[in-house]
Amino acid sequence: MRMKVIAALLVIALAITWPVSQYHLNAASNKPGHYKNKVIVLMYHHIDEKESGATISPSRFGTHMKLLKENGYNVISVDQFAQFMEHKAKVPDNAVVITFDDGYESFDQYAVPILNKYDFVATHFVIGSSSDNQNVHTKHLTWDTMRKLKAEGYSFYSHTYDQHGYAPLDKRGKKTGPKLSNPIYLPDKGRVETKKEYLTRVGNDAQFMEKRLKEELNNTNQMIAFPFGAFNSSAKQLEKNAGVTLFFTTRPGINRPGSDEVMRLNAGTPTLTADKFLSMMKKYGR
Repeated sequence: MRMKVIAALLVIALAITWPVSQYHLNAASNKPGHYKNKVIVLMYHHIDEKESGATISPSRFGTHMKLLKENGYNVISVDQFAQFMEHKAKVPDNAVVITFDDGYESFDQYAVPILNKYDFVATHFVIGSSSDNQNVHTKHLTWDTMRKLKAEGYSFYSHTYDQHGYAPLDKRGKKTGPKLSNPIYLPDKGRVETKKEYLTRVGNDAQFMEKRLKEELNNTNQMIAFPFGAFNSSAKQLEKNAGVTLFFTTRPGINRPGSDEVMRLNAGTPTLTADKFLSMMKKYGR
């Protein structure tokens, strides 16, 4: 009889303490505050139900945003981030900036409703010629859509006007490279660009893109995400000459104030499960 009483008491004790223990486990996993005076910048591209390469599904993106909210990350605007990087302005603990590259319309269709759900903001680095001409297979954002989203707190900056691509670097075309960071082969002239021609091409593109952003969106801050993360000192200086002050790369890492080159974590890959996403955030947030 005594053993039965003891067993019953153990069952009651477990029933009472198990929910509390589980609650504390959940609370511990969601505990905020693991980095200060630093900012993680996330990089995304296209969103579509069919995942591939740099394309992730709306549900995967939604999971990422949910995890940020539940785990104590604080999403800030890219303008706040610029003040932090350039002037050492204060940012909240666990600060995160959300960025997109290329200018796909899927940003408005899929990402914005999810971002709005969590009261997050994001910035988008757009290819100017794609928005001007809509001469691409996957539809890009129009300037009208960008104006509408800018009024809602989103922002749009340069991914170059027409330098997002690879081009032949020699006559045979077997060697190719990013257009922004390489003198390219000129078929009509039968030779590779001279240094002067290269600088003129890249410099004109930088000036024209910033002109279009000011005309269409009345931008005051000027930033660029280098296509494919590829750049050199000449390309960076030409962008500076056009007024750009902050340069987004594809190098992974966490950002501290004082640098004009921004590191970003590639979150827009189908291989990034929920667990891997959180592991990545915690790895770089140490």
